[in-house]
Amino acid sequence: MNLIRKMSAEYADYLFDESRTMGSADYIAFPANEEELAEVVRWCAEKQVPLTAQGALTGLAGGASPERGLVLNLQRMNRILGMRKDSDGTYYVRVQPGLRLAQLRRALAVKAFDVAGWDEESIGTLKEIAPGQLFFPPDPTEPTASIGGMASCNACGARSVQYGCTRAHIHALRVVLADGQIADLEREKQKADGRKIRMQTTDGNVLETTLPSFETPEIKDAGFFIRRNMDLLDLFIGSQGTMGIISELELKLMPVPKHLWGVTAFFPDDECALAYVRAVKGRPDPGVPRFPRPAASIEFFDKNALDMVQQQKAVTPAFRQLQELPENYCSAVYVELNDDDPGEIPEVLTALAEVLTAVGGDPDRTWVARDALELEQLLFFRHSVPETIDLIVEENRKKEPCITILSTDMAVDDDHFDELFHIYKKDLQASDLPWIIFGHIGENHVHPNILARDRREYEQGHQIFEKWAREVHRMGGSISAEHGAGKIKRRLALIMYGEERLKELYALKRAFDPQGILGPGNIFE
Repeated sequence: MNLIRKMSAEYADYLFDESRTMGSADYIAFPANEEELAEVVRWCAEKQVPLTAQGALTGLAGGASPERGLVLNLQRMNRILGMRKDSDGTYYVRVQPGLRLAQLRRALAVKAFDVAGWDEESIGTLKEIAPGQLFFPPDPTEPTASIGGMASCNACGARSVQYGCTRAHIHALRVVLADGQIADLEREKQKADGRKIRMQTTDGNVLETTLPSFETPEIKDAGFFIRRNMDLLDLFIGSQGTMGIISELELKLMPVPKHLWGVTAFFPDDECALAYVRAVKGRPDPGVPRFPRPAASIEFFDKNALDMVQQQKAVTPAFRQLQELPENYCSAVYVELNDDDPGEIPEVLTALAEVLTAVGGDPDRTWVARDALELEQLLFFRHSVPETIDLIVEENRKKEPCITILSTDMAVDDDHFDELFHIYKKDLQASDLPWIIFGHIGENHVHPNILARDRREYEQGHQIFEKWAREVHRMGGSISAEHGAGKIKRRLALIMYGEERLKELYALKRAFDPQGILGPGNIFE
């Protein structure tokens, strides 16, 4: 088959993703459309060749790193296919899975679309909208992520406090199943009957099976989604390429907020920062005023993260534009708000200052972004943290190739987050490992990162993560809120689900993939 090539040194960059998990493969293919994608999948099914789907390789769990067989890279499936408007005035856009989030954002911002092949309805809908009128809300740290990759792990990002995860913004999917057949699924149209599944392909064939006997966590979770009477398209969102390969997505768009602005506040200790977060989320401690507005984003940075970025400024020219940190900082919290009336900013800032003062912070030790340029500076600071981690991990890998990004994205409910946070701090402080904590504290999950320098530290870090997974399981939480389990967190998935439930999930996968060729090594051993 002309689409399939032998793996060679030319394609070495397709053997690992952003986690730096190194894989191996015998073949590679770059389909440009659904027909070619299905052809490659059918070839793999006939030859019993395992296949690993890839998007932009920005994942942090090793999900796109191949474990033998064929690499199915979807980067050439990167077109915007059309638009429509629903009867209630909601706009939708159809895209291929390899389209990058940054490409979609730019197309919507400046209204620059390649309309070749669009139908009349799509072109008519495009004429109705203005540049910058609509946006796709999910906001993962890496804007070069592919839309299909975001769906495969239900990516969330900073603004999911207000807008939710990728799942909430997917209205329809087309999926190539493990035998090359195609399922065309639309929200509210194809649903489970209790726990019974009956899915019809575009060829008219019917797949029947049963959902597992349990339901997955109600909190933010990047893995399988299991509910009675669930939408069948949700089986594929978060399944990390183990159930089928997404070939097309229809995304729900939203009106762009008229004004975005943000505040970064610095605190003398972590307890002040945690009290501030509780107040901003509407759960203030006694004596602390309630903040009157919902936040779009609430991000946390501990002292080690802030120090790390400051040190990196000295050796990374691009970071030299970062603001100077105030003296005697311990931690920082970034709050972003989306408002339709810029005139209300002074009133909201006054309310935020009252909260800051009540929890022991200092309104004069804050960075406030009131316009797009100032907001961009704050966002650049936020993104500099994971970028610095990437630089450090890459340097450490030169000495010890087994090292990957060692980061968790566990999540729990409001009642358990402070307990989990203190477990993180206690265990990390008791170790001799280099570490930082930052991330999406607004949804009760931060990212402890262990910056292992050698194999011993790397293995010790995994042991600590397994301990935390047991704690999170006890609290009823998720071991992966937004990155997925991939290959790095398979043992953590086993801890969270338990052996019997994981067997039920595997039985569900095998109903869709009898030969077990899809996503080898992802989630399941």
